[in-house]
Amino acid sequence: MTMMVRGAALALLAALAASGAAAAEAGSTVVLPGGNGEIAALTLPAGWSRSFAGTEGSTTVVEWRKTDPARAADGSITVTRIGGLGGSDPADFIRESADALKQDCDDVVQGQVRTDPAGTVRTALGCTKRKADGQGEMQLLHIAVGREAIYVARRIWPLAAYDKAHLPLSTEAIAAGGADIDDLRLCNLSGVGTACPAGLAAALKDQITDLSPLVLKAAP
Repeated sequence: MTMMVRGAALALLAALAASGAAAAEAGSTVVLPGGNGEIAALTLPAGWSRSFAGTEGSTTVVEWRKTDPARAADGSITVTRIGGLGGSDPADFIRESADALKQDCDDVVQGQVRTDPAGTVRTALGCTKRKADGQGEMQLLHIAVGREAIYVARRIWPLAAYDKAHLPLSTEAIAAGGADIDDLRLCNLSGVGTACPAGLAAALKDQITDLSPLVLKAAP
């Protein structure tokens, strides 16, 4: 990943801090077009609301937070598309992401990298204490690499500063957070590579005109 691409992604992620809650979109599916019929889609769990969407250069980020303001500590779910990285090695993206954290954190937690049967890749990254505000963070990553772009779903928790050897999240919380981003899938509407499911393709018919993210509302 080039410094320019990484800089765009970091600028968008920084803007999330200023975002506010929107109307609830329980069970909605976010779709990020990558070009030439390629899309990544993630169905959100119930109880989350879209709070931010932005594009800078070839990078687009969409964020959700808990609809209930009292559950702000539950963190966020983000889905990111970074154009120009189609066919790239996800290990390079993970390494660049860890290096970016190291610049801003006292120490970084790096989880094992696992490849799912569908070809997507999972890992975890944590910041024990940010130099800017003294807070910690943990994020789970679910990564899909397409022909046109790389797509990353993240489940992110804001945390108090912590020791690298004692992560302040339970095994149950981590498992539930991983399930929140399980549904990330990559497919193509034009018949190249993996075809999109018929229902998703029908819902998106004539809806994609550019690379802007779309949200498909869940049926009532």
